[in-house]
Amino acid sequence: MSEIENAAKSCPVSVTQNILMGKWKLAILWVISQKTRRFNELQRLMPKVSRGVLTQQLRELERDRLVHREVYREVPPKVEYSLTEIGKSFIPVMMKIMEWGIGYIKETTNCNMGICLSNKFSCIKCYEMMEASMREGGNQEP
Repeated sequence: MSEIENAAKSCPVSVTQNILMGKWKLAILWVISQKTRRFNELQRLMPKVSRGVLTQQLRELERDRLVHREVYREVPPKVEYSLTEIGKSFIPVMMKIMEWGIGYIKETTNCNMGICLSNKFSCIKCYEMMEASMREGGNQEP
């Protein structure tokens, strides 16, 4: 392994980027952060994500220890996904990303975020949840 490859594995920015690489990983983490979810529920909440991509990204998040996969031995099989402690520790970072994104959208567009609803994103809901979270936390860092 080269010196550059070793450096990339120990660089916090590179490690974080590699863990989150994947179009839907942040959305998956956000949805699972609200409550434990079954696979079909995740698929229903994220209709633009194909079954294969959702499966692959869940496996990667499990491999990277952000998501826990619980398999119940029953018929039909039941599988639930939840955040691990490492995954839960990422929620404040996601809140900051969302906060930055809202500011960016408002600063660079004439958008009141209604376009997010027309594109079937849950940005308004996320915004309301972030606002509620900030009120509960007294605008302090989570």
